[in-house]
Amino acid sequence: MPELLDRRERVILAEDLAGVAEGTPGEVMLHTGMRWVRYWVRFDSGAERGSIHRDKLVREDEWESFVARRAAAEAAAETGEPGGSPSGDAEELPAADAGADAGGDVVVNEATVPAHLLSRSASARERLGG
Repeated sequence: MPELLDRRERVILAEDLAGVAEGTPGEVMLHTGMRWVRYWVRFDSGAERGSIHRDKLVREDEWESFVARRAAAEAAAETGEPGGSPSGDAEELPAADAGADAGGDVVVNEATVPAHLLSRSASARERLGG
């Protein structure tokens, strides 16, 4: 689990959000939650966004290494070589069929997702054209 961010800590957005582009710097206004922590950030562009997960925020002093790790992971994915995730974590989230046991259930972050819910989700995506 990544380190928690403190109030007034400077961060950079690592993924586009509605109305805020990736790479936009900002300041953490507050964090909420105990086990499922989300952040409210005031970006330098003037936008304020809430309920941002930690994996979408990078400390300003870690931004260059984050971009380098992400580029290396993307290059490794294109060539099919094993690479690390941009966040530096050793394991990445499994695909929908990865990590499946005999019953078709998938374990993600120590939580089991039943096969019937995965099937229902896939059907909905097909119906909606996604």
